[in-house]
This record gives sequence, C-alpha cells and structure tokens, in this order.
Amino acid sequence: MNVQRRWINRLLLSSPLAMGGALCARAQDDAALAYYREAKINWKQADGQSLTIGLNKHPFTESLLPLIPEFRRLTGINVEYLILPEAEYFTKLVADLSQQRGEFSVIMTGPMRNWQYVPPDWILPLDGFLNNAKLTDPNWFKLDDFYPALIKANRWDGKTGGGVGEGPLYSIPVLAETYILAYRKDLFDQYNIKVPTTLEEMAEAAALVKKNAGIPGIVARGTPSVASMGTGFLSGLKSYTDGQWSEFDGKMNANFHDPRSVKYTELWINMVRDSGPPNWANMQWYDAMEAFTAGQAGMIADADFFAANYEDPKKSKVAGKVGYALIPPGPGGKTYSGLWTWALGISKATKNKDAAWLFVQWATAQRTLLNATLGYRNYNPSRQSITNDPRVQEIMGSWGNGSYLKVLAKNLETARVAWTPQPERTRLGDIWARALHEVYFKRLSAADALKKASVEMDKVLKEAGIK
Repeated sequence: MNVQRRWINRLLLSSPLAMGGALCARAQDDAALAYYREAKINWKQADGQSLTIGLNKHPFTESLLPLIPEFRRLTGINVEYLILPEAEYFTKLVADLSQQRGEFSVIMTGPMRNWQYVPPDWILPLDGFLNNAKLTDPNWFKLDDFYPALIKANRWDGKTGGGVGEGPLYSIPVLAETYILAYRKDLFDQYNIKVPTTLEEMAEAAALVKKNAGIPGIVARGTPSVASMGTGFLSGLKSYTDGQWSEFDGKMNANFHDPRSVKYTELWINMVRDSGPPNWANMQWYDAMEAFTAGQAGMIADADFFAANYEDPKKSKVAGKVGYALIPPGPGGKTYSGLWTWALGISKATKNKDAAWLFVQWATAQRTLLNATLGYRNYNPSRQSITNDPRVQEIMGSWGNGSYLKVLAKNLETARVAWTPQPERTRLGDIWARALHEVYFKRLSAADALKKASVEMDKVLKEAGIK
C-alpha cells in the first residue's frame, strides 16, 4: 500500500497540473524577490550558512517574523531566532556578548544599549559593511532614506559623556520612537477638561478624569528598573527644565538631586499616586499600553507608536476616541522629547559576519520595512520614504483626526537622545527608578531619595573606572 501511495504521489507531482502549480509558485516567488535582486550584490554569497537572531518581544519582532522565509529563499541562509521579554532578553544578550560566545549573530539593540556594548568591543561597527561593494549596493540600500536623527542616534565615538552622532555606526534603525501625550479626547470633551500645556495642568487633568469618569486619570510605567525611566518620565523632566537638566554635571557627578529634578519628581509621583492605577509600581510598558487601549485610563505619556494599538478597532476600545499632543513644555515654553530607535546590530563573536550583514541589510531594506509596516503594523517607520508612502499616510493620517502625524513630525524635527552616553546607563536607570519607589511609597522625601540615588550612582561610576 505504501509503495502504491508513493507511486501515485510521484505521478500526481509530475502531472501537468502539478507542474503548472509549481511553476506558478516559482513565478510568484521570483516576482516577490525581484526588488532585492536589483541590488548589485550576490545575495547567495553566504548560501548554506546559519544565523541565530536575538529578538526582544516587541511589535517590530512580530512584523519581522512572517517575512524571514523570504530572506531564506533569497540568500540560502538558514535563520533561527530566540524571542524573550525585554528584561530577560537583555540579560541573556549581555551574557552572550560579554563571553563572546557568538550565540546571537544579529542582535536587536539601540543607541543607549550600544553604549554598554561598544567600550568592551562586543559589537561590530557597520561602516565597513556599508562601504564594501561586494556586500552592499549603496544606491539600492539608500542609507540617506533613514531619518537623519535616527542614524545620528546610532553613531557614537565611544567617549563617555558625549559623542552621540559622531564616530562609527553601530546599528541600523528599524523604527522611530519619540514620546507624546495620548489622551481620551471623548472624555476631555465630555467633561470640559483642558488638554494640558504644563505638568501642573497634566496633574489637574488626571484628577478630573478620575473624579468624573471613575477610571485612572493617567497610566505610566512604574517598575523599579531602567525601562520605566526613559520615555514619558524623562522627556517630561527634560521639558520641565527646558532641556537644561542632565543626569550628570560637567564633571560626571550624578545630578538626580538637582532642585529642578526634585520638584518635577514630586509633581509626577503625586500625580500617579493620586490619579493613577493602584498597581503603578508593577506596571511594565505593555501593561500601561494595554490599560489605555482597554479604556482604563485618561492619559498616557509614552511611546508614540503605541497609537497603532490604540487605533486598531480589533484590539482597542478607544479607537477613534484618542487625541495626541506634545509632552507639556516647561516654563520656557519648549517641549523636549527623547528619542529611541530599535535597531539591528552584529555581534563581534559571530562566525558568519557577512551573512549577518546580509540579514541586517535585507531586514532594513526599503521594501522589507514597507511590508512590515503595511502588512504587520511596524510603526513608526524608520525610513522617510515609508512614512511618506500614500498607503502609510492614509493609515497614520486618520489617527487623532490628523493630530498624530503633526505631533510625530514635530518630534522628529527636534527629538534627540535624552540620556548622557556612558556604559552604566542601565544601572543608573535602575537606581533612579528605585528612588521613585521610595517617594511613591512615602519612605523618603523626593529630595532625600534622589540624593541617595546620586550617591549610589557616583559609587557605581567610580567602581567602573568612569570617575
């Protein structure tokens, strides 16, 4: 019976109908890959090699995975991947990079993370790949299509305290992330609540939402880790001080306890304690995003691209009900958004460096990122041509009745990396976040908690040889 079944299968596969189907599939595949074959490089030059990609659990990751089979067909390179939640991902990544095991060939990284990886020489500068005619067709890849601020953010000269935008390029951006205020326009209109233009007005709006609508007036990240510090909180602090405050003074002494930082921290913590959710201290970014998406908050100051979730009627209870605004400015009237960009880099320890670059080049190519955006909602695009694509404009232009794109455009003109470059940023953020918990739970005043954090951070920098 098995012999007969195999014979029948061979007969069916060799039939004109089956052969026609195979030819049709091959033609469709060739059409899908035609764009990539316009590049004047040999995509098959690493045929048979293998890569493992390290990925953080993130919307970009979800947009990339369905496209990877295309890369395998194009190059003959086998790709495996490991996806982990953010904290676990970075712990495993640092272990792999520091021991130079080369488990991950390509890594999901970004500017501030690179500050930890560059000084010990764990990741490769990418300029050599970009300038290698065998590996890259610059006229096809179009590096200048990326937003200049994103490329600048991923360059660093390796000097503690500065040098962002200078020196080698260490990763290629896959999305743009700035920080904005999203608010329930329907509730603000219903209860005549003013869209805040100062932090004090933001706290007042949060209180009014809670009082009138019976839901938290604001949600925010709150876990005692660096992940809670760099989005809405830090952009708000920079705005509150007209961009003049920094984590360090001119001599790299920790500056958390600056009076302006103390005052801002008091206002922020009082707002989330009085008008936020009772579980603020345990909120990850996705907890805050999902709470707002579920209609359980009046405002959220966080990543702009979360709007893709808010505006998705399949996932959201607030689709079509959200307004978007800049982070409230400080006394000088200037708003300040930090900048982050998830990006792809290459481990120095990988044995298949050229194959790794081919993956990075393919994954960040214009067509790949366009497909990731249109098909799988990778927002915000890191390439200007994708943002300007009429199909993308139609989708994003509907968010907040056009307010989203206006806010995004303004931020991309002025946003910059808000942190001071130094390799202990993660430990700094953890220390800082724990200080906010001290204030939130009323164990210490803001002044005392932030002074304690400054002393602890100075000790870390001294032990690391930075001071």
